[in-house]
Amino acid sequence: MEVSAGKNRRMNAKKMKKPEVRAYVEEDVERIVKTIAALRGTSMNAVVNEAIELWLNQPEQQATIEKHRLEEITEE
Repeated sequence: MEVSAGKNRRMNAKKMKKPEVRAYVEEDVERIVKTIAALRGTSMNAVVNEAIELWLNQPEQQATIEKHRLEEITEE
């Protein structure tokens, strides 16, 4: 299961309720990310979502997803 950043996924995500995820980062990391987001004309939310998708697409995470059949997890 490869996590897709495609248009269809984004369109479906808009229709679904999105849970909130919080993380603590160093102040210098926050400043850099905020600045880059502003320069790109995007939001912190978009940057974090992009980072998570990239992380999930790494071979190690893909192996874990496949090993534990995580692609079969559905909302109840």
